Amino acid sequence: MDKKTIIGLVLICLVFVVFGIMNRPTEEQKAAMRKQQDSALNAQIKANDKARQHDNKDSLSIDENDLVSLQKQAQGNDSLENALQEKINNKYSSFSACAIDSAKHIILENDVFKVDLQNKGGEVSQVILKNYKTYYKKPVTFFTNNGNNYGLNLSVGQVVVRTQDLFFKVFVNNKPYTSNKPIKVTGKDSVVISMRLIPNNPNGENNQAYYDNAKQYIEYKYILRGNDYRLGYNIVLNNMQDIIKDESTLEMIWNSELKLKEKDAEIERKNSSVYYLLNDEVDYLKENGRDDSKTESGIPIKWISYKQQFFSTALMAKKTPFTSATMVDTTEKKADNSYVRTMTSSLSLPYQNDKQYTEYAMNFFYGPNKYSLVKDYDISMEQIIPLGWGFFLLQWLNRFVIIPVFDFLSGFDLSMGIIILILTILVKIVLFPLAYKSFASTAKMKIIQPEVDKINEKYPKQDQAMQKQQAMMGLYKRAGINPMAGCLPMLLQFPILVAMFRFFPSSIELRQQSFLWADDLSTYDSIVNMPFNIPFYGNHVSLFCLLMTVAQLIYTKWTMTQQSQNNSVPGMKFMMYLMPIFMLFMLNSFSAALNYYYFISLLFSIIQMWVIRKSINEQKVLDTLEKNSKKPLKKSKWQQRMEALEKQNKQLVAQRSKKK
Repeated sequence: MDKKTIIGLVLICLVFVVFGIMNRPTEEQKAAMRKQQDSALNAQIKANDKARQHDNKDSLSIDENDLVSLQKQAQGNDSLENALQEKINNKYSSFSACAIDSAKHIILENDVFKVDLQNKGGEVSQVILKNYKTYYKKPVTFFTNNGNNYGLNLSVGQVVVRTQDLFFKVFVNNKPYTSNKPIKVTGKDSVVISMRLIPNNPNGENNQAYYDNAKQYIEYKYILRGNDYRLGYNIVLNNMQDIIKDESTLEMIWNSELKLKEKDAEIERKNSSVYYLLNDEVDYLKENGRDDSKTESGIPIKWISYKQQFFSTALMAKKTPFTSATMVDTTEKKADNSYVRTMTSSLSLPYQNDKQYTEYAMNFFYGPNKYSLVKDYDISMEQIIPLGWGFFLLQWLNRFVIIPVFDFLSGFDLSMGIIILILTILVKIVLFPLAYKSFASTAKMKIIQPEVDKINEKYPKQDQAMQKQQAMMGLYKRAGINPMAGCLPMLLQFPILVAMFRFFPSSIELRQQSFLWADDLSTYDSIVNMPFNIPFYGNHVSLFCLLMTVAQLIYTKWTMTQQSQNNSVPGMKFMMYLMPIFMLFMLNSFSAALNYYYFISLLFSIIQMWVIRKSINEQKVLDTLEKNSKKPLKKSKWQQRMEALEKQNKQLVAQRSKKK
């Protein structure tokens, strides 16, 4: 590696650092961002309050959670019962009969998850994945303690009714559900569970016969399939045009509190965000643990995903996309250590209130961020996995090279540590021709160093730089050295290093896979947990990161010994030795798989460099140089142009001197 290569690598790192510093928001910008987020949150709160309240102030004294208690207190007192019923009618209008009921839960189960449906709000209250566990060996669970709420906000008369406050009637395959047994499906089987919100009977009593034969209702139709992480979710409005007075759009609110599933809550928080497909382009709210909000309108929104580090829940529209969405991603201060983030969306669906039947077909997704799984849905949802989508070369490497090879090796049921080792060897074999040219060029340049020193002594002045450069190029050519051979291979290898930097931390296949002392290759390996936190480093010591740093220091020292003394730049050695220390602090909290890959990759580079260095015959290089020195050196077109330019410059200088 020559001086230009070293300077290039250092400059690349400096560009990243300077770019991050220059793009860091000022205090004024941070204040403006917080103000914008607070404004969006306040708007969301007002929207929720609007759904809870209406113009009748007396009804505000009723809390839907206390309706059953109030009803029991009023029993036997006609005046109290009538007053309570009047308040319920005022609050819920045509759906007042749905305001009070007993809570019921329906357990659904297929090959990959268990789903808990509740009749209150007709919602999914909990999802448990069968094939995955948290870092703490508990089943991966989406939502607990009412941490998932969604439903429609409907304009009914003069009030806004929230469906999530009301009790739905449960039907299975269009028959009333009376059993308490879980509903199970496997393989290619499926079952339909209907949650129906049936308005008051205008002609009489709200009895079971009326509910069983009702032709007017709002229905949440859930379709459970055997081997699928998707739960079908269709919203049906049947003969509701006389009750629902919404015009042009229906408002749907979806709020979820995400729970901790990985080892480090802070890392998981930084890797969690709201993703969505805006027409055919995937966009997302800010990551890195920062609160953010965004409103999109005028462009179809086909799906929204509440993405965590390795798992996501998503709402996918099939035929009718959302017309607008306001999305908010926040971290609230909570005593619960298992809490990660809160994500809220206010979604708009197109609606015509003169239609007798309206159906919105959707899917809920509750599952892993596994590339092969979500890619099969063919809705660009694989882009929630950070593989370098903004840089075409990185995503091509990961999508068409790294992932297929990794999946192929995984099919042999090997340890993930062995798979990474084999993957590293394959990468090194592919890159060996480039590495050979780079190392061989560096070795040859050191051999001809005495000749380089002679040229430097012959052209010591600054105005002789052109002659010096031409002499150097002639020397390299006679010795059979390509000066670009040291730099170009490094540039070609750089995208692979960055692709691996994105691949390993986001690969769910590495999750909870142990190797040597690391109990989970997807997160950092910790051999020492410290009672204090070191800024920019953390409160733990990663052994793989330490080994990688030592290997990088050895590689740097070996590389520096191959450089000639006069090619060194003042302070360059310090910068080169500072880089491994910088990487130590940067990668200490990254996945053990990434540090392990970098470590063994550096070991192979050191071995390759040693073997190539030993394979270079110094006497042969010198003999070639001496032999070619006796031959006339054929000048390249570039050299000819440079000499012509130099001659022209001399003539201009001479003419100006004569005029003076």
